Amino acid sequence: MKPFILLPVLLQNAVCLWALLVCFGGIADTMLLFKQRRYRSCALSVLCFALGYFLFHVCREGTELRLKGHAAQLALYLLNRPFVMFLFLLCLASVVCVCLFISIRRWRMTHISSASIKESVDLLPAGICYYLDEGQCILVNHRMNDICFSLAGRSLQNGAAFYELVKDKKVHALSDGTAVSFRYRVFNYQGVPLHELIADDITELYEKSEELRRDNEKAGQLAADMKAYGETITDTVRRQEILQAKVSIHDEMNRMILATKKTTEGPCDAKERNAVLKMWRTQTLLLGKEAGAEKSRNVVSDLNTLASAIGIRLEWNGTPKTASKLALSIFLSAAREAMTNAAKHADAKLLLIAVSESDTELSASFTNDGRRPASPITESGGLKTLRERIEKAGGQMRTDAANGFALMITIPKEEKTDAL
Repeated sequence: MKPFILLPVLLQNAVCLWALLVCFGGIADTMLLFKQRRYRSCALSVLCFALGYFLFHVCREGTELRLKGHAAQLALYLLNRPFVMFLFLLCLASVVCVCLFISIRRWRMTHISSASIKESVDLLPAGICYYLDEGQCILVNHRMNDICFSLAGRSLQNGAAFYELVKDKKVHALSDGTAVSFRYRVFNYQGVPLHELIADDITELYEKSEELRRDNEKAGQLAADMKAYGETITDTVRRQEILQAKVSIHDEMNRMILATKKTTEGPCDAKERNAVLKMWRTQTLLLGKEAGAEKSRNVVSDLNTLASAIGIRLEWNGTPKTASKLALSIFLSAAREAMTNAAKHADAKLLLIAVSESDTELSASFTNDGRRPASPITESGGLKTLRERIEKAGGQMRTDAANGFALMITIPKEEKTDAL
């Protein structure tokens, strides 16, 4: 076998470079294994480093021998050994270094280390920061750095200063549209106070709270509008009733004018003229009573006076005792409508009024002794207006023509603004 010293210079230099690479590989493996606290494997990597360094030194002695003609005795002895020995030792050291490096990579995949902890913390959606009393940061993940940059305009360098910035506010809205809330505590780690600051992502909760706040503002505005509407509803209803009364009076006056024109321009008997005169008298009395209705406080007395003027006798089976203005107003309207219909359409002489009350409702029925309707009852004019008013107030109305004409109503004592 050819000794190493007799190899070409280029090949000797290649072997020297190989030995130097083995040195570097041994150093790298030693550092990584020591960090992983694998001391037995660390000793093996040190041996690889020592072998590579020794072979590199022997190669340098060969260079000295070529250039200056002398070398150390041990180096001279090894340089005259077959070059295969050098190749074997370098291959062995290289294989050991590579196996150690593969072992290091596998150990990282199956064991928890400080690097794996930092990598995992960086992937968390919550911001995490641990720092000492003087503010020196021990652990900060990427999310907390992003939050600090959004709130303070710089990366997180001092944990205590950052906590002073955020501690007075419960929720912080960030520039990326998210919202965070901070949690803080202090605990001892190996006798050293360690401060923990965690930023929780509460974007969804924040959006819900903002939506709830906007809904509350709208509800408050609606409540204010309803309050203003309730303050004016009485006047609105009164104007609506006046309008309906005017429409009803207008229709009735038209009918009376046409009937009067017919009796004056054409032939008619005394019976028809008396009917027209009775119609005018009834309407005039009703208008007079309506005009003074606001000044009257005795419902029974008012209705008896009106019935006497029309020519109808009232028979009472109970009287209204409620103090509800709504119920009394509708009851009066229903009684007047019943008397008007009894006088105009049924030639009645008697109107029976039956009244009953509960804590929440006033019920009344009006039955006359006049002739039965010749055709099915069609609600129009006053009856239609009365039904609309009762149903808007939350009550009920029905008519019956089985034995004469009967009008039954049920009225709530409490005003229902939403129905109106």
